[in-house]
Amino acid sequence: MQANKKVKIMNYSPRRDIPDFARALETLSSSAICEMILNKRNVERTPESVTMWFKEHPDVKGQLEKEIVEGLPTEKQAVDGSIFQNGTFETIPVVKEWILYMNTRRHKGKSLHPKYVQKQVWALRFLCKNYVKHPARLTFHDAQEIFKDLEEQGKDSYQARTTLKDFLKSKGSPEWEKIGVGKPRGFGKYKQLFLETPIVLSMLEWTKSENFEIYVVDEIMWHNGLRLNAVLKANIENFKSSEKWDYLTVTEKFREVKTFKLVKEVGDLLRTVIGERKEGHIFKVTDEECAEVNRAALKRYVPELEPKIHMPNHMYRHFCAQELRKLTNNNSKACAALMQCSEQSFTESYGGATDSDVETWENQYLPLVGQVAPLALIIPSLRKGRPR
Repeated sequence: MQANKKVKIMNYSPRRDIPDFARALETLSSSAICEMILNKRNVERTPESVTMWFKEHPDVKGQLEKEIVEGLPTEKQAVDGSIFQNGTFETIPVVKEWILYMNTRRHKGKSLHPKYVQKQVWALRFLCKNYVKHPARLTFHDAQEIFKDLEEQGKDSYQARTTLKDFLKSKGSPEWEKIGVGKPRGFGKYKQLFLETPIVLSMLEWTKSENFEIYVVDEIMWHNGLRLNAVLKANIENFKSSEKWDYLTVTEKFREVKTFKLVKEVGDLLRTVIGERKEGHIFKVTDEECAEVNRAALKRYVPELEPKIHMPNHMYRHFCAQELRKLTNNNSKACAALMQCSEQSFTESYGGATDSDVETWENQYLPLVGQVAPLALIIPSLRKGRPR
């Protein structure tokens, strides 16, 4: 009969034992951990010493809190793939809090559009699943690694940056502001593209012969710079008339409701499309049908440019912007006001003042600084004589 082997007790190591015992006990109770230290290592420690150790190692304590209190996997454990299923991902506490954060936020006085919130959640789930990251464990460093990987693959990291910056902000991450978002790849790439008015008019005339409704849609986009989606969803009830102007109220991006003044020629075209109808969408054509006809017009009139234009419908919004730039001598503020967008957005998307414009303004205005203008220019009424 073999003699009983002496059980060897491991030496006590706070860095190893305190986290291990906390995980085993599923608690951060200092007294409970001290009891296990005594049982497993035959070493007496006071609860105060364990509390002090946690204070000196806040990163470890933070990770343990997530694992024990929130039920997260440890850093070394694989993330359970079931969390990425539809409906499950949204119930993870940190994701649920982010959704609430987005739903209670406002942009330009309005709540975020539900589709935008949904798109953000889908993007986060995609990133977490592809990079095997639990959302509650995502860090600024993780985000940097994801951006780096996407860009090394030649992919646009804009959506990932937008999503992770907002998500980390909602989590209270102190480094969320370090994430630069920028603009999507290809943003503003049509800045230098300009078509002379006669070419645009020829395209519109040809489109009119192909499909009258699409022609009217294009005319509205060209005259006022509306987006296609806003035009196609415009309702008859939101088309109003006055003696000088016609008015069309549409819902633009992020549920922004905007009313545009239409010249009577365009208003007459809308009245023709509406006919005797009293309600419902003004147009019955789809964006796909518009794209097909507008693509054909580009191939017919500017075949050398057509391959470079990936959004044939959106081009009429661009044509409007370029036409306004020409008419206002590149006054970006005026153009933005007429298209009802921010001046920064207009300049980034469609271009602003050129060096030539600045030189013209310098020659025209700098010599006038400090000069006293004739009173007749300052007070127009003086030119007509004083009222008696």
